[in-house]
Amino acid sequence: MVEVVGASYRAGGNLILDDVTARFRRGRFNVILGPNGAGKSSLLKIATGLLRPSAGHVTYDGRSVRDFGPAELARRRAVLSQHVELAFPLPVRDVVLMGRYPHYGRSPGAHDVEIVDRALEMVGMLDRRAQHYPTLSGGEQQKVQLARVLAQIWSYDGTSAHNYLFLDEPTASLDVHYQIHLLDVARELLAHECTVVAILHDMNVAFHYGDAFLLMENGRLVKEADDARELSTELIERVFRVTARRIPDPAGGEEMWRFTL
Repeated sequence: MVEVVGASYRAGGNLILDDVTARFRRGRFNVILGPNGAGKSSLLKIATGLLRPSAGHVTYDGRSVRDFGPAELARRRAVLSQHVELAFPLPVRDVVLMGRYPHYGRSPGAHDVEIVDRALEMVGMLDRRAQHYPTLSGGEQQKVQLARVLAQIWSYDGTSAHNYLFLDEPTASLDVHYQIHLLDVARELLAHECTVVAILHDMNVAFHYGDAFLLMENGRLVKEADDARELSTELIERVFRVTARRIPDPAGGEEMWRFTL
């Protein structure tokens, strides 16, 4: 389990996070929710060790994140952001191979290349491994970046420690097809000694994929829930400043949310 304990963060004299204590449940798809400016990305960066809190601390399975060296931490957790710019026209396989840097010395071995190809196969991009990354569509590039972080933390042989994948608004610029595919792949990782933590904005998507929820408002954690039904209509309306109601799915599946101002 990743635990953030009493974390506060200030930037430019502003209090961005205010004494946040949060647990990301091990082996589950954890979703961070909240309006713009709630502190979601700052919480994620602190949880991943990319940002040092002004107060508080972070532990991975009981061990302080400060005790990890950079390479060891990179082998335990990976972060996928909205979009990654590359200045050079590298082949897709070389982009994914970047995820293996924490695992090898001067040059990758056959095992590293095998992992890269399996990661590309998992995201449906193996047949594009020789194509130059900038020539891909935005959705295809994000799939390659997902393969990169998979290659970073997952050995595919069942011998690695429990790992963590953090997704920082990974579907923000993607169409529906790519959103579904990326989140389906991320959810599959739960069966392979991996915990997923994602910032998502679409509430219906969040409730469909997530099974643990953290709701933030004004730099504070206002609700932790192990079930979407624990997030009341009144709470959602207050935090997001909308009118919300559940509506039945015409296809007979789970309920959906409808929001109006």
